[in-house]
Amino acid sequence: MLKRILKITALVLVLLLILAGAGIYYVGVHHREIWFNYVYRNPGVFNTEANSLLVQTVSNIPPGKALDIAMGEGRNAVWLATKGWDVTGFDISDEGLRQAEEKAAKAGVAIHAINAKSEDFDYGSEQWDLIVLSYAFTPIPDTDYVERLRNSLKPGGLLVYEHYRQMAIEIVPGAMPAGEAPKIFSNFKILKFEEPVTRGDWNQKTFPLVRLVATRRKNEQL
Repeated sequence: MLKRILKITALVLVLLLILAGAGIYYVGVHHREIWFNYVYRNPGVFNTEANSLLVQTVSNIPPGKALDIAMGEGRNAVWLATKGWDVTGFDISDEGLRQAEEKAAKAGVAIHAINAKSEDFDYGSEQWDLIVLSYAFTPIPDTDYVERLRNSLKPGGLLVYEHYRQMAIEIVPGAMPAGEAPKIFSNFKILKFEEPVTRGDWNQKTFPLVRLVATRRKNEQL
């Protein structure tokens, strides 16, 4: 009975997200913990393997300290840890964090899993060699938030970003407006930028995406 109630609740939330239109982010902020807990208890809608852009970007670089923002059930965090990275990941979903720690234990690696919102997490200053934003429902089009991320990277550190591109009616919080990523990340050195229409990791259907790899310049002054 409880399982049926949870499924009905999740369906209602999906309907609200679709109908809310401009109000989508408000709905997402106040109900996303419930929604993501449900999603991670009912797998099948997202890719459980490490993100391909992340794998391509970091496979041949020395490991360091990595931050996985909104890491979910840990697919990227655990993969990084198996490659020698010291990984911190945070998420608002208790269920996602539980699964991430379970996956890490099965893989024989350790990760630092933290329950936090992207708006509240302490990113620090020059803390990370790598920041991962892989389908992270965060306020990424906000340039102030992006500046917080840049300041938290070590000079020469990498940021790997993949998410949905904003469509006529935005039904995905944090979706990137078409063509805007280079402007939003203008204080970084852009190493890769593309906007393919292809299969995404989240629901594994064809959607307009934004993929970006950027680095904090090594010789910049704060």
